[in-house]
Amino acid sequence: MKCPVCREEVDLFDICDNCGWQNNGPNEKETDSKGPNKMALKEARDAYKKGEQIL
Repeated sequence: MKCPVCREEVDLFDICDNCGWQNNGPNEKETDSKGPNKMALKEARDAYKKGEQIL
């Protein structure tokens, strides 16, 4: 499957080698900050586009 942040190939529930996002599966919400990631998905996408570190 594709990483929801950078669109690189990543396994389900794996950490993306490209951007560091931990994939939470297909039901992940854009504004949900629960789970292993410290940012919401929308925040991580915005940071990735700006070249900032994803936390």
